[in-house]
Amino acid sequence: MKESIIIITCLNIMFLIMHEYDAFHQAEWKMFKFLRRFSESTQYLIFLYLHIPITLFCLYYLWTVINFNNFSLWLIINIFSICHLILHLFARKWKSNVFNSFHSFIFVFGWAVTGILNLLIMNYY
Repeated sequence: MKESIIIITCLNIMFLIMHEYDAFHQAEWKMFKFLRRFSESTQYLIFLYLHIPITLFCLYYLWTVINFNNFSLWLIINIFSICHLILHLFARKWKSNVFNSFHSFIFVFGWAVTGILNLLIMNYY
């Protein structure tokens, strides 16, 4: 069971990171109104540097799962992955939405599915 948790969590993080790669490719910063007052190069840099703590947090999250501590963080991340999918489903109607490709949806959907699997496994661990 422990191996399954670690594997699914690695897939979970992989889908999140792939979604973030896609966010850079799609120029997601254009969706945020508060960034529009800056030049595009400044928007990109703000977006880029905000991803340093996100990346460190992902590594910390993976470390906690491998060591089987901080289950509350595990619960929060996996619930957030589901809420994130719901947000993206609503965002499909927005004019500023840049995530219109099938591949973008696969990464968001994959993160949510592995989050659901993690929550189900958590009940049996």
